[in-house]
Amino acid sequence: MEKGGVQSLDRAFQLLELLCKSPDGMAIHQLSELTGLHKSTVHRLLNTMMERGYVRREAETAIYHAGMRICELSDYIQQSLDVVALAREPMERLSRKTGETVHLVERDENEIVYIYKVESLHGAIRMVSRIGMRRPLYCTGMGKAILATCSDEEVLQHWNEVEHVSYTANTIVRTEAFLREIRHIRQCGYALDNEENELGVRCVAAAIPDWQGRVSHALSISAPLSRMTDERLRSLVPELLATRNEIAACLGGRTT
Repeated sequence: MEKGGVQSLDRAFQLLELLCKSPDGMAIHQLSELTGLHKSTVHRLLNTMMERGYVRREAETAIYHAGMRICELSDYIQQSLDVVALAREPMERLSRKTGETVHLVERDENEIVYIYKVESLHGAIRMVSRIGMRRPLYCTGMGKAILATCSDEEVLQHWNEVEHVSYTANTIVRTEAFLREIRHIRQCGYALDNEENELGVRCVAAAIPDWQGRVSHALSISAPLSRMTDERLRSLVPELLATRNEIAACLGGRTT
């Protein structure tokens, strides 16, 4: 494509992004002022995008809005997203860098389902986790990370709907202690599993938001207690969050 064509394309995207972020729409003179483009250039580009449904114009006010074609394409993109395919490479890199087992889960009602796993490089100790295995939200780091993104009302509703089984002596089964744990996760941005689901195993986990801000997935690093000291666990957090952010970005999600 010639330089002029590339420049026109860049300008068109600039206008479209402004319209997408403006719920009340914008007039040509406003778009011209914000972009520094001549009004005739803005008008020409808008007309081209209107022909393809990316922009619409209110006849009475001459205000322009982003068109429904954007929503249509967005729906196609979301339907074609394969979370495991997007997460596989970042997870494998994370496992190689840390030397530990990395899990990806998906929420299904009051449980998490393991949908991908990268085994530890050490390999001497195998965890019971496997793809397809289910666990309650409340007793896993990944489940708690997902719940911490919910409102207090939703957390309480979940807690009241499930039976609280002590899988280990460390499983949190008291309401006040669990709510305190959720508040702590919100403050620090990640969750811990301190042998709450499986004795001898600790993990650090983070929730993965999607493009709508919803959270149905979470990522974790798990290791035997002998390798997962408090100091080691803290050192893994930056790598975990960086990988979580990478996967979230692929899903169109934003993290703070």
